Amino acid sequence: MFHEILSKKHIQQIHDTSMKLLQNVGVEFPYEPALAAFQKHGVKTDGQRVYLSEDQVLKALVSAPKQFTIQARNPERGVTVGGGSPVLAPGYGAPFLVDSELGKRAPTMEDYVNLVKIAHNLPNQDMSGHLIVEPGDVSARTAHVQMLYAHMVHSDKAFIGSAAGKTGAQDTMAMARILFGEDLKDKAVCISLINSLTPLGYSTEMLEALVEFATVRQPVAIAALAMAGSTAPITLAGTLATQTAELLAGVALTQLINPGTPVVFGSTSTNIDMRTGALAIGSPELSQMIVAHAQLARFYKLPSRSGGALTDANYPDAQASFESMLGLLTTVNAGVDFVLHAGGILSSYLAFSYEKFVLDDEMCGMVRRLHQGIAVTPDTLAYEVIANVGPGGNYLAEMHTVKRCRKEFWTPDLCDRGGLEAWIQAGMPTAVDRARQRWQKLVAEHQDPALDETTARQLKEYVEARTS
Repeated sequence: MFHEILSKKHIQQIHDTSMKLLQNVGVEFPYEPALAAFQKHGVKTDGQRVYLSEDQVLKALVSAPKQFTIQARNPERGVTVGGGSPVLAPGYGAPFLVDSELGKRAPTMEDYVNLVKIAHNLPNQDMSGHLIVEPGDVSARTAHVQMLYAHMVHSDKAFIGSAAGKTGAQDTMAMARILFGEDLKDKAVCISLINSLTPLGYSTEMLEALVEFATVRQPVAIAALAMAGSTAPITLAGTLATQTAELLAGVALTQLINPGTPVVFGSTSTNIDMRTGALAIGSPELSQMIVAHAQLARFYKLPSRSGGALTDANYPDAQASFESMLGLLTTVNAGVDFVLHAGGILSSYLAFSYEKFVLDDEMCGMVRRLHQGIAVTPDTLAYEVIANVGPGGNYLAEMHTVKRCRKEFWTPDLCDRGGLEAWIQAGMPTAVDRARQRWQKLVAEHQDPALDETTARQLKEYVEARTS
């Protein structure tokens, strides 16, 4: 049973308020093909504003899949969204890096490639991501092409597509056809993030990408970043009603364009700090929003996206640790299906850290193990073993222990369990020290997964043509 915070009555009240907003206030869609799709299905529009009735919304939601699978170029690494287990993906969109030795700095394309390699090798990142950081040493016009190339060449995990407008979506699909073959009908090969523009709107760039991906029935995660007290009402209930209205309008659009398009109902909404006006993603209110949003997603029978290892801290320190664990544990316990920002984020989405990335992945492993629960079977109850050992005995030499000793418990890669004296003799390394050593080792030892020569050549030629 997932953790819940809203009663059935509360969910209905939020739904009813969202429906009133959609019918009476409307949502801004500043893109003609989007407006045309609504108009084609009898939805009322006035200029760029769209007004949906409850019946129109609920009818559109019927065709949205409850779960779907994103293919990876390694067939064993495809991921199912909505299948009962959370899909974990790295942080997204950070404009800065926090270097453990140099401090804040601008990311480069070399950093981006390093992070893709790390994501490929980390055991708990199910996808390699996209826009992990914003590399500042390449053209903003074509950076998305180089980022897509990095994911396709340096990793064989499923990846996230580019939502950099119509061009980003088209480049994503062109490169995906090189990687997966021309026929992508009924085959999801990526998922892309479409952000709404709270309150009650979307940007033209996001709508361009949404229309392109929905037209070819590729999955999109439509997500809001409403800021309670700033871009949304200061009350969390009001924020939930606002973002639910704008998200449902976007979800409806995907189904009106192409029924059956996989779509995820997403939120990273939280409050602002009323003393500074800064976004607060390490707050308990963020966790409350995660739980409530996951409940609403289940109410609408849609896969959910939210949460992650989120923090307002500017360095992977104690604050980063407890805030990130609160956010991640809440997300998994709430039953969120797709978790973007599962690793690496600092400073309220503004920065990424190599060290925090590998530390967060360790945290993901801990949370996953907790989420698995306890297996209760005749073998695990171990009656015969207990009876054989009897009072005052020892289980270390039992075959039941020997057979299970390497897999029964979760084993950390970074956490120090060696004891105080061993730690002192090793020079008293911190968790950040150990994390730095781990990511550097992962990058140094990385080997690109095999890719056939023709595909590799065609991808390289595509990137060269687009960036020349």
